[in-house]
Amino acid sequence: MKVGIDVLEYNKIKDPDKFLNRIGLENEIKYIKEFKTKQAQIQRIASLWCVKEAVFKCLNLGKDSKVSTKDVELCHESTGKPYVKLFNHALKAFQKLQAKEIEISLSHSDSLAIAICICK
Repeated sequence: MKVGIDVLEYNKIKDPDKFLNRIGLENEIKYIKEFKTKQAQIQRIASLWCVKEAVFKCLNLGKDSKVSTKDVELCHESTGKPYVKLFNHALKAFQKLQAKEIEISLSHSDSLAIAICICK
């Protein structure tokens, strides 16, 4: 079993739209833009970053791995439960681990977001 975790304070996001466009895939951007308030959007942007970073850590993908934030897509079941789809370098790393499943969980408060990823 492998674990990755990440946390981000909202005040670290200086330009939310620019940051979202840099890290997000089309479906992720659309999902976040559906939230009406800027604060709710910032919470989801921070959660998105944390999920991707937690997955990278879980898969042992550091800066030298050539992984991109676009290699991980945050999705939601109809119940709201989050899950990820992996592509390119992230998918190859997952397959190399010979893991059977990847689970994520995320949360946010008034000032920060956190996400955890477990591969087993």
